[in-house]
Amino acid sequence: MLLNIHKGGSNVEKKLTAKEAARILQVEESTVRFWEKEFAEFLLIKADKGQRNRYTQENIEMFTKIRELLHTELYTIKGARRRLELDRTVGDSLGVDHNFKTTVVFMFSSILSELQEARKEADKLSREVQNLKRAKNEIEEKLWEEQSRGLLGFFRTRLRVKQIEGE
Repeated sequence: MLLNIHKGGSNVEKKLTAKEAARILQVEESTVRFWEKEFAEFLLIKADKGQRNRYTQENIEMFTKIRELLHTELYTIKGARRRLELDRTVGDSLGVDHNFKTTVVFMFSSILSELQEARKEADKLSREVQNLKRAKNEIEEKLWEEQSRGLLGFFRTRLRVKQIEGE
């Protein structure tokens, strides 16, 4: 994407203007400048005093990640910053490349989604268990009432028989 210019035995990386970066990223120049301010800690752009900022290959790659987070994955600015910080933290602590970090973050996201679904299912099952307990208690009460009525009927019948025999 960027050009390496060979000067006197050393490679000098051509830095891009905001307009050139915007064209590559397919966004407005003002968007590039806004992202530069909002994501300064991740871009680390150094301009000479009195000069306009110019962007390196690494800056363009970071802008591309930012565009992906904001436009494709629909993160908010704050959410995109958190995601970039997480990527940086995971990469720094594990010493891994971006593809692995992306895979790990995707796996964590999938695990969290599955856990949320499992929690919903557990809540649903808990409500069903509570309903079954209530139904069991109601049935036990009705059974007790029926048994009590049956015993009372039995004793009434026996008492009547005894009264008849005693007469």
